[in-house]
Amino acid sequence: MIFKRYSFFLFFFFIYFPFSFSFEKLGGIYAIVGNEIILDSEIKTEKHDNKKNFVDDLLIEKLMLYYAKKDNSIQISDRELELKTQELLSEISKNYANQEEFSIQIRNKEFIEKLKERIKNNQYIEKFYRKKTDDVEISPREVKYFFTKKSNQIPLIPKKMCISYIVFYPKLSSINRKKNIELLNNLKRKIHSDIDFSVQAILYSEDTYSSLNGGLIQGVKVDSLPKELKNVVQSLSEKEISNPVETSSGFHLIKLEKKRKDEVDIRHIFIKPNYTKYELRKAKLFVDSIPKKISNANIENIMEKEKNNSIVNYSIWNKIWVQENELSKNMKKILTFLKVGKVSKPYQEIINGKEAFFIVKLLDVIPSRPISFEKDYTILKNIVKNMKKKEVIKNWSKETFKRTYIKYT
Repeated sequence: MIFKRYSFFLFFFFIYFPFSFSFEKLGGIYAIVGNEIILDSEIKTEKHDNKKNFVDDLLIEKLMLYYAKKDNSIQISDRELELKTQELLSEISKNYANQEEFSIQIRNKEFIEKLKERIKNNQYIEKFYRKKTDDVEISPREVKYFFTKKSNQIPLIPKKMCISYIVFYPKLSSINRKKNIELLNNLKRKIHSDIDFSVQAILYSEDTYSSLNGGLIQGVKVDSLPKELKNVVQSLSEKEISNPVETSSGFHLIKLEKKRKDEVDIRHIFIKPNYTKYELRKAKLFVDSIPKKISNANIENIMEKEKNNSIVNYSIWNKIWVQENELSKNMKKILTFLKVGKVSKPYQEIINGKEAFFIVKLLDVIPSRPISFEKDYTILKNIVKNMKKKEVIKNWSKETFKRTYIKYT
C-alpha cells in the first residue's frame, strides 16, 4: 500500500530493531546487564546524534528485558509469537524491492530463529513497560503546564490532504500467464499429503504472511475474499486442492482445510506476476494517456470506458484523507508540487513487490499547524502521558541498576 503503517510497541522499540536484519555473528561484548548482553556491534552500527542517550536507553531496554523474563506474570505464548512474526515479515516484505532476495532470506532457518528471538524479547519489554506504566494518569493542570512552559517540545499537526487516485497493474501476456499457471500445476502434482502442501508453501509461496506457517490462513470470512477466490473456495470440499486461480494480485493454489458457516481455514500458495519489459512498457504507454482524460471529468466515468482493456488492471480510490507523514516517498514528492484540483503525471511504485503505476488527483489540503490546547487536548494529553511514562521507567531503572549485576567489558 502507498501509506506507511506504524506499530508503536514502545517509545524506543524501533531504535533497536532496524529493518536491515543483517544479523551478525557474536562479536565483542560491550556490556552485560543481569544476564542480557549488549554487543559492540549494537553500538557501532547505529548512527545517533547523541550516542550517550542511545547507550543509556539501550541499557534500560536490557534491564527491562532481564526483569521481564524473571516476572512469572509476563508470558509470551507460541501463538502470539507466531502472529507477531508473520505480521512483521509481511511489513518488511513491502519495503523490499527485490522480493526474490527477501524470499531467499526468510527461508534461512537461522534468520527466522533470530528474528523470533528479537520479537519475543521486544514482547517481553512491551509487556513489562505496560505493567510499570499502566497506572500513570495525567491531570488537565499537567497538560496546561506542559503546553505553556514547554511549547518548544510540542510537535505540529501534520498537513492533511484529500486525494483520489488510480492504481494500475500491467496485465500479463498469455505466454507469461501460462508460465505461472504451469508452475502451480507442477507444484500441485508434487502434493500427496498435508505435509507436502505445507512444504511447497514454505518454499514457493510469495505470501509472506502465511508461507512460514505452511500457507495456513485461519478464520477467513468467505465474503471478504476476492470474487475469483470466493467462487473457488465455495466449490471445494474439505482437504481438496483447487486448480490454479488468477486474480488481479497474482496466481493462487488453494486447499480448503475446514469449512464453517461463513468462515474457512485454507492453505494457500501464491505466486506474484513477474512482468516482462514489454508488458511494463505497454502499461506505461496506456497509463500516460489517462491524465488528460480525467483532468476535468469524473474518474469512474472515464475508467468505465476502459474496463475491458487488455493492457492493465486498475482500482480506483476516491476522496481519501491522509496525513503527509503517512505517504510513500514517491507520492509525497508528487503531491508537494501538485495544485488542488490538478491531476499528477503517472509515476511508478513497488507495491508488495509488484510494479504499479499511480495517477493522483489532489482535492483539498489542510495545512500543517501548531497544536491548540482547546482543539487538540487529547493529543497533548497523550504526549504528556507518554513523557510521564518514560520518566517512571527512568526512575525505576535508576533504583534497579543499584541492585543489578552490570559489567562493562
